[in-house]
Amino acid sequence: MLYKIKLVVSDFHLSLGKWLKSGRKNPLEDFHEDDRFQEFLEFYSTGSYEHYDVELVINGDFFDPLAVIPIPEKKMSVDVLEFPLEVEEPAAVLKFQSILEGHPIVFNALQLFLKRGKKIVFRWGNHDAALLWPQVQSLIVERLNPQSPDQVQFQKDRYIFDRICIDHGHQYEVINHFDEKNLFIERKTKQGIKKIQNLPFGSFFVLGFVNRVKLQRSYINQVQPFRLYIRLSLLLEPMFFLMNGIYAAWFFIKMRFISHPMRFARLRKTFLLILEIFHRPSLEEMVESQLTDPDRDHLAFDIVILGHNHQAASRIFPGGKQYINTGTWIPITSLDMSTLGHKILRTYAFIEYVDGKAQASLKIWNGRPHVTEDFA
Repeated sequence: MLYKIKLVVSDFHLSLGKWLKSGRKNPLEDFHEDDRFQEFLEFYSTGSYEHYDVELVINGDFFDPLAVIPIPEKKMSVDVLEFPLEVEEPAAVLKFQSILEGHPIVFNALQLFLKRGKKIVFRWGNHDAALLWPQVQSLIVERLNPQSPDQVQFQKDRYIFDRICIDHGHQYEVINHFDEKNLFIERKTKQGIKKIQNLPFGSFFVLGFVNRVKLQRSYINQVQPFRLYIRLSLLLEPMFFLMNGIYAAWFFIKMRFISHPMRFARLRKTFLLILEIFHRPSLEEMVESQLTDPDRDHLAFDIVILGHNHQAASRIFPGGKQYINTGTWIPITSLDMSTLGHKILRTYAFIEYVDGKAQASLKIWNGRPHVTEDFA
């Protein structure tokens, strides 16, 4: 009898790597758990799992090409940098090539995982939607060098199997919602017609605003809940808050009303974006509403596994329906009193089959004891 399990991780946000070519630390790199992830893959592909059917589901934002941007090699104003907002397929390939080179331990481990007969499924997220480019997929397959083509799959739609639905989660939000019927669009330029991705406002906000702020405060996207951080910034760093608040407002106005009119023509969506800024929806509450709806019998799943918001969670709803969020392996600083502090949880979903039925749980990877680790 062949035993099988599935492992689900998300939101690693791999970028250029820890170090820049100049020897400086990369302020836009969030992932520093390369060795731990290598141990994780080794554990689930050797020993008692050597002969298991093991599938690793990478559920979005594993890569972060949005964070692959020009970074000053010495102290200089970020205003002199160019932050390209439109990326064609060749440029996307170059970004992913840089990510592969920046994390050799991770991709060597994935390659060895496949060599041991295991499988990998990639699901795209709002940060790594460039996975949908065919040449990017070919680059990744070439790097991982699977023994057979079916060992590496790229899942465009929600991954549904055995009453389980795996989805990244960004499609629940207006700010990060992709038009899945028009994922790519053509734009007329002086050089001719360009095919680019039809990115949502959230992606442009990361490219044009968040990256600039991270060069000044590298931890800014790792603080939860962010509304408390904003209040603290107003109190402790009023000038930083004021200047970046003004720039964020200007960026929103410019992107929604001045530039890119072809993509942002609908005023209704702009109002929805503004509403979501002040009241961001809870993924858990939306999944609960979906799974406990009186008309839920048409659903092809009872368990929903998401990522996206970096908030690890596991909850059972009435009727045995289940929600799991795989969280992230990057550092999180919580300002909430119930979870106050700085931590890395390394959470993942573990799916096993008991009497032929799939069961899912949320686990924390501890790995082997390490004598030292980096101070984040």
